[in-house]
Amino acid sequence: MKQVVVRDEHGRPRFRSGIMGIVVTGGVVRPGDPVDIGLPAGPHQALDMV
Repeated sequence: MKQVVVRDEHGRPRFRSGIMGIVVTGGVVRPGDPVDIGLPAGPHQALDMV
């Protein structure tokens, strides 16, 4: 858990997790298929715990 939990400036636990991916087009994925990676425009903000 130490790799995914950090403490913020107030000592509260923050989890290093979030949205891992969004599927735009369905279908079969095979080795060697191209993958497009893009970050959303900032500023980024921490997600609240659910």
